Amino acid sequence: MRDREPLEVALRRGNSATPESQAFIPDDMSGQILVLWSERFAPNLQRRFVATAQSPYYLADEQTEPVFELSLSGVTTWEGRPALTQGRIYGVFQNKQAEFEKCYEQIIRYIRRHWRKNPATWMGGYVGPAAGDWFDRGGLLLPNYIPPVRSDWIQRLGEQHPE
Repeated sequence: MRDREPLEVALRRGNSATPESQAFIPDDMSGQILVLWSERFAPNLQRRFVATAQSPYYLADEQTEPVFELSLSGVTTWEGRPALTQGRIYGVFQNKQAEFEKCYEQIIRYIRRHWRKNPATWMGGYVGPAAGDWFDRGGLLLPNYIPPVRSDWIQRLGEQHPE
């Protein structure tokens, strides 16, 4: 994928305006929000200062900057069982170059070709190889939040791995 449109990866928020590009995503980044960008669309990406947050706080804003938001899956538990919240990739295309949206579509096509559909079909989306293996070993797949423990959720999540 990187050979088509090289993308940089960094934390969406930080304590400086300049995001530090990550060479890889460490295992301890569960549930974090990252930004992906191309030097072609954002050669000098800068986070904006957020005055209402505890200083110093800077945020890359996908509403105004040509970046994609990548919310990573979160490792957690639900009712004592290992669980994984759903991640997502997100982009805002209004007032941005048409090529920026094409870059997003290229990422989505790659995911659809190389990843498998989410086995929890009611959720939609796709799961990467590691998440698919993890599910096959008995892990629960959750939406992008931890659902309340109620009878409807107990039934729905129990359908993933019936005993």
